[in-house]
Amino acid sequence: MEVKRAPGKAGRGIGRAINDYRFYILIVLMMFLGIFARNFFSAFNMKGIFDSTVLYAMLGLGFTACMVAGHMDLSVGAMANMGAVLVMGMHTLSGHGWFFSLCVAVAAGLCVGFINGILVCKAKIHSFITTLGMQFVLRGAMYIYCGGAEIGDKGDYGFADFLNMRLGILPLSPKVVLALLFVVVVAFLMRNTRWGRNIYLIGGNEESAWLAGIKRDGVTVSVFTLSGFSCAVGGAIFAICQSSALPNLGEKGISPLLVALAATIIGGTATTGGKGSVWNTYASVYGLMVMSNVFTSLSGKYEVQILANGLVLAACVVYETVTNYYRSKRVGERALLLEELAGNGAVTHANR
Repeated sequence: MEVKRAPGKAGRGIGRAINDYRFYILIVLMMFLGIFARNFFSAFNMKGIFDSTVLYAMLGLGFTACMVAGHMDLSVGAMANMGAVLVMGMHTLSGHGWFFSLCVAVAAGLCVGFINGILVCKAKIHSFITTLGMQFVLRGAMYIYCGGAEIGDKGDYGFADFLNMRLGILPLSPKVVLALLFVVVVAFLMRNTRWGRNIYLIGGNEESAWLAGIKRDGVTVSVFTLSGFSCAVGGAIFAICQSSALPNLGEKGISPLLVALAATIIGGTATTGGKGSVWNTYASVYGLMVMSNVFTSLSGKYEVQILANGLVLAACVVYETVTNYYRSKRVGERALLLEELAGNGAVTHANR
């Protein structure tokens, strides 16, 4: 007796495929619309799109790792701002070299991420409240540090020119390659190491992780520390390439936090934890940047990309909400069990 296919499986399979690869569909759709935008496919414009992904990719990396572990890090934008202000402050105001300035900025990010993790694990404060409070603390501290004024580079543009230069015929720059390297390494660690698998297990079922003997506090602290590190690096690179830093990064225009949040959700990371990929988040960041570029070129208005980002995010959230609702109603049904069995590649034969 062979297991029969669940009714309507083909339709649900197509819908699941569309949902799983929605970020690639977004990229393809925007590339199609780019045909109607002037100079969209030029090497200069492609390089500009890749360059615009660097900051958001680094923030999305940390945000995704925390969300997979079942937490939210709302301080990613503030930590990036801190990295930007500190690297420029150490270099311009204190006269240190770029290497020392970068080390200070990254060390500050590591410390803030570690503190977030300790407050969540040991003080038992919800990550939403912890990181929201840290966001305001860092913002106030950066205003005090630079006196509310912009910190410029004072003519030392050599490092910025290196990070921004084009690599041969490729529409890439060293800062883009660096961001991609970070994404690839973290994606590999999360998928192929015990530490990474523990993150998924803790986010998917914290009680099961505890029963399995996983040190939840250590993993959680490490995830928040990773977030602090990636955000500080992203903010520092952004400031160096712009040759300036402001204490109010993202307060005018689209907030980096909102872009990281949108990219994480569009990339398929579950808000409840246990599911997600930093590579999918990066692909979503690229899709959002392509969409912003296309809509700005076609409409000539910056406000349109803000509206488009919100609509795409809302559509993904609504889709997942409706899907999860109907799926919860079907839990335990024979059709669903057969679908899961077939999805796992199991073929059962009885009375052979």
